[in-house]
Amino acid sequence: MFDRLFFVLGETFTALRRNLGLAFAATGTVAASLYLLGGLFLAYSGISRYADGLSGRFEMRVFLKDGITVPQIKWTAEKIRSFEGVRQVNWIPRDKAWEKYSKENPEIARGLENPFPDSFKVILSDLKKGDEVSERIAKLPATDPDGGVQYLRDEQNLIAQAKDALKVLGGMVGGLLATIAAVLIFNAIRLTVLSRRIEIRIMKLVGASYATVYTPFLLEGAIQGALGGLVAAGLLALTHRTIGEALKSFSALSQLPSLPYNDLTLALSGAGAFYGVVCSAAALYRLQLRYR
Repeated sequence: MFDRLFFVLGETFTALRRNLGLAFAATGTVAASLYLLGGLFLAYSGISRYADGLSGRFEMRVFLKDGITVPQIKWTAEKIRSFEGVRQVNWIPRDKAWEKYSKENPEIARGLENPFPDSFKVILSDLKKGDEVSERIAKLPATDPDGGVQYLRDEQNLIAQAKDALKVLGGMVGGLLATIAAVLIFNAIRLTVLSRRIEIRIMKLVGASYATVYTPFLLEGAIQGALGGLVAAGLLALTHRTIGEALKSFSALSQLPSLPYNDLTLALSGAGAFYGVVCSAAALYRLQLRYR
């Protein structure tokens, strides 16, 4: 058992040494692919967290018609809560709104009657739903038809569009680099098998199993992919540290969240190894069909 294991490992590293140039190219391309994919994923996650935090900061104010009754107010609140994309709805009675304003601006409020209508403070759970929620609220019978819904439309749409653009960019760039990495790993394994096809036939003639013959090639692809993942994780950690140091000079900007380096390394190495095995298996299958 151990003899077979040592043989498989020896054949794997022999193949890597024989195709050192292609191995470096494949590893570097996998590293670049996973670096960009990982970086775009982290950037998208950061923007998503920031957008989710802003969802609680962006308030949609809904002003109601004059003379609205309490049952109508309660019905309207429940209706708004049922809309998709709404997280929270708070009723602000006109008396409390005026009381708060009077305390904050006593000189202005002195001698004036309460001009505030009953209103709602609506907090969204999904910024992309802002326009849809606004239109649906505006159609409710209790909503003031003249500017009854007010919120920061442009700011919310900008953040939502940034998330979508980053997702599309990540998919396009990552897909292109992943394809290039697949071609390089495929060719590296293919050339290795072609250069050793006589040895492989002899091994089969003497009774070597398919697992003994082809496992080294799968391990070669896995090693190339895993090394690419390790390099990508290291580059992401270095990039994160460099950006964090640069942001320290700007007191107005918050610090970057901590990077889960261990989890990131494990995820990228595992993804790279899996990708390398898949590409190697494809190359072996192609050659088996050709020389069957």
